[in-house]
Amino acid sequence: MVQAERQVDGATLIQVAGDVLTVGRKFCTGYLQLPRMTAAVLYTTGDAVGGKFIIPVPLSGTIEVAVLLDKDDEGLAMDLAIFTKNFVAAADNDAFTVTDQELEGFLATISFATFSNFATNQVSTVANMGLDYIAPERRLYCQMIARSGPTIAADNFPMVSLTIKSDE
Repeated sequence: MVQAERQVDGATLIQVAGDVLTVGRKFCTGYLQLPRMTAAVLYTTGDAVGGKFIIPVPLSGTIEVAVLLDKDDEGLAMDLAIFTKNFVAAADNDAFTVTDQELEGFLATISFATFSNFATNQVSTVANMGLDYIAPERRLYCQMIARSGPTIAADNFPMVSLTIKSDE
């Protein structure tokens, strides 16, 4: 559960103190709800889903697992764009774009394309990624992108979690 949210550099900084699971050098963000979403709007391919959010992370590490909870039971593909430097976010339901300069802070895209269907909701897990990163600001700047046409109901907003192996 998110302990607190506040605006930093035009994004939602999600603080998960008390809810972060650490085992040895493993770090799990817990499930973070995508911020600033509008319910019941039709997204199209390439639209930003919710606003930009910031995940506090160790200075360096390896993203091993990413999980997307689809509480709206749509099972439609989404990408998580991850940057190590801040970027100007697209508004919810607007085309996701970044400048050439912002692209220099790009780390990776995690594609959630395969889902396990649990009758009233779905889960997409991307495991064994081995995605090394260095985050000079100890933050990952993220925004979700639609790769299909979801229409998400209120109170069923997607949630994402990352499991990281810290180098610290």
